[in-house]
Amino acid sequence: AALLSLEPTDRAWLHERIADRFDAMLSAGLIAEVQALRARGDLAADLPSMRCVGYRQTWEALDGAWPITELRERGIAATRQLAKRQMTWLRSMPGRRVIAAEAPDAIAQVLRQVAALA
Repeated sequence: AALLSLEPTDRAWLHERIADRFDAMLSAGLIAEVQALRARGDLAADLPSMRCVGYRQTWEALDGAWPITELRERGIAATRQLAKRQMTWLRSMPGRRVIAAEAPDAIAQVLRQVAALA
């Protein structure tokens, strides 16, 4: 069995994508979503569902751990740390076929690799 890995090979590209994604989460109402989840009364900051990147930082800011104005930077930093751990995990897999995520034809490359396996 072949292992395909769609990985960012350009760190600047990855960091830009992470920032864009976190900005999209904020624009889509991340703070209001976490406020609503907190208001339910049956969730706590230590639950796995509330510990994921973005939710954790928002919950902490709403708790007053630090100013809400720091949420964007803290969320982006936490996402970068998660991406780094994921990349370390992927690199531990021998024999994987790496496809650069930022390549303009990345999807086509993946499809060609999958078709070749069939």
